Amino acid sequence: MHDLTNFLKIPLAHRGLHDNNYDENSLGAFKAAVESGYGIELDVHLMKDGTLAVVHDDDLRRVAGLPRRISEMTKEDLSKTSLLLSKEKIPTLNQVLEVVDGRVPLLIEMKVDGPFNPELPASILALLKDYPQTNNIAIESFNPYAIRWLSQNHPKLYPYGQLISLSLEGLDKFAAWMFRSLNIRLISKPAFIAFDINCVPYQKLRRLRRRGMPVITWTVDSEQKRELALQESSNYIFESIRP
Repeated sequence: MHDLTNFLKIPLAHRGLHDNNYDENSLGAFKAAVESGYGIELDVHLMKDGTLAVVHDDDLRRVAGLPRRISEMTKEDLSKTSLLLSKEKIPTLNQVLEVVDGRVPLLIEMKVDGPFNPELPASILALLKDYPQTNNIAIESFNPYAIRWLSQNHPKLYPYGQLISLSLEGLDKFAAWMFRSLNIRLISKPAFIAFDINCVPYQKLRRLRRRGMPVITWTVDSEQKRELALQESSNYIFESIRP
């Protein structure tokens, strides 16, 4: 049985503890989360040279003002690219792991651009090989095949979670039904579900919780949503507030 204890009791800072001083998914935001004792949720993309970049979007327009896709870039390109607010460089996952060093829970979201590439989860696991405090690592994705690959090939390493929203764009009717019915979990076989706070309360989710499925809600950005998260989930991912 995977140890989810820390992920169910310590609130997770969405893309780090970012604010007017620190960009989202920046080393400054991650350091601030660690210093405050919060867990961290972050996003990881696989780059052209196999480097794992910590950034949310599939291109850099919003966070760096650069019209380039992250999947077409290299580690050297990152070293020349600054975030808009702090002017920090976009970090690699390896840099983040060195900063966090097992001190707080770290929830890694795999961002799958296009067809699922097993190199993404395999590269993440390779970096985590010597990471301290394995009970402070969990991995999640919207892509059920990415989670299934981990569940089938490395079932005992970490807890793997299925991200779910009822308002995802760009899905065909069948895929939308799979998420809406929560049957997407039948593909991924997750240890937990990360569920959109804007879609709760949801009776199907409540039934899963009663049957023992751990649920983490995202993204809680108001006191009202925090109260809802406390009622409808085991823990939550937050931004713009302090728990």
